Amino acid sequence: MSQSIQHRGPDDEGFYVDEAGGVAMAHRRLSILDLSEHGHQPMHSASGRYVLVYNGEIYNHPELRMELERTGQAPEFRGNSDTETLLALIESRGIESTLKCLNGMFAIAVWDRQERRLLLARDRMGEKPLYVGWLNNCMVFASELKPLLSHYSFELEPQSVGRFLSFGYIPAPWSILKGVFKLPPGCFQWYSIDDAMQKRDINGFVADVKRYWSLEETALAGRRQPFTGSMNDALDQLDGLLGDAVEKRMLSDVSLGVCLSGGIDSSLVAALMRSHTNGKVKTFSIGFREDAFNEAHHARAAARHLGCEHTEAILEPGAALDLIPEMASVYDEPFADVSQLPTYLLSRLLKEHVKVALSGDGADELFLGYTRYFVAPRLWHGYGRLPRRLRRPAASMLIRGWMRNYRFWNLGQRLSAPDFEGFFGAFVSLCPNAGVLYHGADPVWNYQDVVPGSLKGQDARMMYLDQMGYLPDDILAKVDRASMAVSLEMRTPFMDHGLVEWAWSLPDDYKREKGRGKWLLRMLLERYLPKQLFDRPKQGFGVPIGVWLRGPLKPWAEELLSEPNMQRCPRLKREAVFELWQYHQRGQFDAGHTLWALLTLLAWLKYWKP
Repeated sequence: MSQSIQHRGPDDEGFYVDEAGGVAMAHRRLSILDLSEHGHQPMHSASGRYVLVYNGEIYNHPELRMELERTGQAPEFRGNSDTETLLALIESRGIESTLKCLNGMFAIAVWDRQERRLLLARDRMGEKPLYVGWLNNCMVFASELKPLLSHYSFELEPQSVGRFLSFGYIPAPWSILKGVFKLPPGCFQWYSIDDAMQKRDINGFVADVKRYWSLEETALAGRRQPFTGSMNDALDQLDGLLGDAVEKRMLSDVSLGVCLSGGIDSSLVAALMRSHTNGKVKTFSIGFREDAFNEAHHARAAARHLGCEHTEAILEPGAALDLIPEMASVYDEPFADVSQLPTYLLSRLLKEHVKVALSGDGADELFLGYTRYFVAPRLWHGYGRLPRRLRRPAASMLIRGWMRNYRFWNLGQRLSAPDFEGFFGAFVSLCPNAGVLYHGADPVWNYQDVVPGSLKGQDARMMYLDQMGYLPDDILAKVDRASMAVSLEMRTPFMDHGLVEWAWSLPDDYKREKGRGKWLLRMLLERYLPKQLFDRPKQGFGVPIGVWLRGPLKPWAEELLSEPNMQRCPRLKREAVFELWQYHQRGQFDAGHTLWALLTLLAWLKYWKP
């Protein structure tokens, strides 16, 4: 199990076995803080009661260590690692109090030798992954699915496949395998030999999960006590909060850089890094030959203005084809966000120069950055005014001819949505009703997380849905797997929980202006960069996948769509899949993203179930 995730920690390896307790733990170390042997894991607490392994970084550990020393609760520290600080906190404050005071990204496992029970915990926003599963009479856990795949008899979870074809990712607590679950963000769970087996199914697992931080409570608290200052007040506070988050994430005993796309979020992170150091900031970007997708020149201009040391690379279709066979291993669950390709290539580029990097991920979900936040409400305003008794027959008529007109089919699925949340889910999905491609899949709105009824406003409800699912299970999962695959640590300042909580208190009007989002971020960036260097429509980290599937990726796709490969997923509706492929090839509509989900699923099955 340890060997299968060597990429997450190539610098050191450690094991702990408690035969009497029936527990074994392994750890792979990527040395970032305290490079000496004093940072070795598994690590024992000073009293010997607790044994800990964890993946991630605790950014406020210097302050927490000083507080322990000031109050006389500190042991005689052997080194300077955040792991040692974490164990001292657990001994002095207990587990739950410790989790609540941490500012960082982490997946933690703690064995309590005295109580003979195991704790698993995950950071608030879901930056670091944690899988839990059962093998015969053993409970197993890991940072990725690979260590579990090395033990499991292979059985797909049908509902997870349906979710994947709808969203392009599998939302927590589900995983692609039966009996394997993801611990949701902001949660912890205790296990003992006596009760572990009760958590073997999804209901037993979810029933016993506890929260030390809740997005729901955070969102509602922000609405109950909204920010009442002026726009200038908000700008000053944002400058301080984000600047502090960036500075904390610059804590490192190794070299670091920043991912720079040339957009608002990454440019702001680079600018704040530049303001917190006297040395050169190293920036890195990926470009495309296709002008519609290329932002490399914008990144170059921003880096030049900030005085950064800039490096860039171009992702060619041929290079993408070379990368694709690696994706099933890098993303050990099926994953269909096409930006996984440039993200992985960018991670490889970064690793050649640095060991730690900062990124601008998460800003869109906090500050209304996606175009869909403006388009979806406008469309629903038109659709939603129609009575459901009229929408249903119109939707049925459009859906029946889905292969003749893919756009009409999408419209039909959206019209079928029972409420705005369901409509939003259908609007952003790769396939609003995966049942047309896969036997047993439900419409996308049956998978939507329940938004608190007291959370008012469409802006707030869309951001909540994205922060519950899309952000941790797509965006942050993509960044974690791509960076860790090359032994690079990626840090995301916008995921600082203090900043997240403050963002929920902001009036929506501070986030949007004239049909565009991230207004406050735009205004803040003007303090650091000329407006002409970033004031343009959002492009995102996209890939021309529809064009590539008709060109250089076509042979690869057709091999995956062959009968032997399709048999690996017998619930797929082969005729519908083949029709979709032919309509895309003839250029009748662009189904590139839906096909990419199908193809990555088949590629994943071929890799893990040869």
